[in-house]
Amino acid sequence: MAAACLLAACTTGHEAALPADPTARLYAKGLDEITDLYIAPIAPRQLALAGAAQLHHLDNALEVFESPTGDNQADLVLRYHGEHIASSPMPIVAGAIDWGRSLAAMTAAARQASPKIAAMPQEAVDKAVFDGITSKLDRFSRYAAPELALNQRAARDGYGGIGVTLDGTDDFRIAEIIPQSPADRAGLRPDDRITAVDGVPTQGRPAEEVVHAIQGAVATPVSIMVARTSAKEPRAFRLERAAVTAPTVALSQDGTIALIRVASFNHTTTQLVGSGLKEAEAKAGGRLDGIVLDLRSNPGGLLDQAVDLADLFIHDGPISAATGRNPGSRQYFAAKGDSIDTHTPMAVLVNGGSASAAEIVAAALQDSGRAVVIGSSSYGKGTVQTVVHLPNKAELTVTWARLLSPSGYFLQAHGVVPTLCTASLGDGDQAVQTALQRAGAATAEAGLTTQARASLDEAGWAALRRACPPQPGRPAVDVKVAQRLLADPKLYLAAVHAIHAASRIAPGSQVAASAGASLTEAERALSSDFPIR
Repeated sequence: MAAACLLAACTTGHEAALPADPTARLYAKGLDEITDLYIAPIAPRQLALAGAAQLHHLDNALEVFESPTGDNQADLVLRYHGEHIASSPMPIVAGAIDWGRSLAAMTAAARQASPKIAAMPQEAVDKAVFDGITSKLDRFSRYAAPELALNQRAARDGYGGIGVTLDGTDDFRIAEIIPQSPADRAGLRPDDRITAVDGVPTQGRPAEEVVHAIQGAVATPVSIMVARTSAKEPRAFRLERAAVTAPTVALSQDGTIALIRVASFNHTTTQLVGSGLKEAEAKAGGRLDGIVLDLRSNPGGLLDQAVDLADLFIHDGPISAATGRNPGSRQYFAAKGDSIDTHTPMAVLVNGGSASAAEIVAAALQDSGRAVVIGSSSYGKGTVQTVVHLPNKAELTVTWARLLSPSGYFLQAHGVVPTLCTASLGDGDQAVQTALQRAGAATAEAGLTTQARASLDEAGWAALRRACPPQPGRPAVDVKVAQRLLADPKLYLAAVHAIHAASRIAPGSQVAASAGASLTEAERALSSDFPIR
C-alpha cells in the first residue's frame, strides 16, 4: 500500500563530511542517512552492494561484485562482458561516506563501459541505484526521483497554482475546482477544457508539462484559454497563482448528525475538520447529536495532523507514541487540553485501506473511549517515516519508528480492530440489525472482543483480525450502523463499555513490556527520552 506516510520532520545529516563530486555526494548522503535513521541497524556495505547490483539490471553485460583481498579488505569490482573494467579497494567496515564514493566510482565506470547506460539520463541511473539500496529496507522506505519528490512535496505542503484538478485525459478537462481558489474566484467550472496556457496550445502536450505550466510561484500571473460547451468561442482568463493545498476533508449532514470524510492528512486537515464542525453545529441549531468521522481508505499522511485531529476530541491523556533506534524518533503525544468537542457521541469508520495516520486517530479515539470504531480491521501500517531531502532534489523516505496505541499495543501488522464489525455484511436493514446485535452483545460475551488487546500475542492478534477481516470499499452499512448507534444512547454506551474492556493493559505482557506498559505510565517513564510536541 502506498501510504501517504510522510509522518515526521525532515533531517539534515552530516553535510560537511560529504564528497564534493555530485554523484558521490548524493550516494554518500543517502547511505549516511539510512544507516543513521533506519529502524533497524544496517551496514552501509550491505546497502551499497545492493545499489551496485542494479547496474546489472540496466545492462546485463555488467557485473559488480565484492572480491575479498584479506585483512578485512575487499575490492569492489566492475566487469563488462567478462572483462575487468574497474575496481575500488574498500575496507569491509568502511563508513557510508567511503561507500558512497566507491558506488559513484562504479557507476561512472559503468557509464564509460556501457553504451546502454551512457545513453541514460543520470536520474535514471540514480533511481536504479537507490531502488537497489532501499530493497534492503522495509517496503515503506523508498526513493522518489526529483519529479516525483516535487509532486509529493506539493501534496504535503501545497503549491503555487490556480486550484484545478485535470481529469487525466488528453483534452485537459477540469474535473474539480478547489473552493476559494483563484480558479473558483475567476468563475472556472468543472468540465471546462483548458486549450492554452500562456498562449501555448495544450493539444498534443504531455499532461505533466501542462500542469507545470499552470503551476508556478505564488503571486505570479498565468493566462489560460478555456473552452466551454455552452459558449461558442474559447474564453481567456488571467489569474494570479496562490498557495493551493488539495482539500482532504468533506462535510455532509443528516439533521443533527455530522458526517466528516477525511481522505488523507496534509497540513490543513485539522483546520478543515474544526471549521467543518463549527459549520455543522450552526446548521444543527448549535448542538450536534452525533459525529461520524469517516477514515475509510485513508492511507495516512502527516503525523502531527493525525495527533492534532485526535486532540480535537480528547480532553486529556495519551494519543500515541513512537519508538525507534534513532533518539529523534522517540516521541510521546498527549492531548493538550484545547479540544473543541469531548462529549458529542462519536463513531469512526475504518476499513482495510485505513492506514498510518488514520490508524493513529482511530486507535486514540477508540482506546480513550471517546468513539466507537465501526467497519472492518484497518491495514496495520504502524511505522513512522522520516523524509530526507537529497542533493539532487529527490527525496528518500526512511522508516525510523514504530507506533503505539494509547493502551500499549503496536499498530504495525495489528492495526485497529473495530468495536463493531460490519465485515461480510450487506447493506440492507437486516445487516444493520445484525451489526447492532453484535454491539449489544459485546459487553456480555467473553473472548477476543473484550480481551485486553495489549495482552495478545501474535496468534491472538491473528485470530482477532480473522474475526473482522480487512475489507476494501466504503459500504453504506457502515454509515447506517453509525447513525443508528448514535441515535440510541443505551446502545452507544454499551459499545463504548465494550472497548473499555478491550483497551485495558495486561501487566507483564510482551507488548506491554515493550511499550513500557500503558502510555499513561510511559509518559512518566519515558518523558525524558520522548520529546513532548
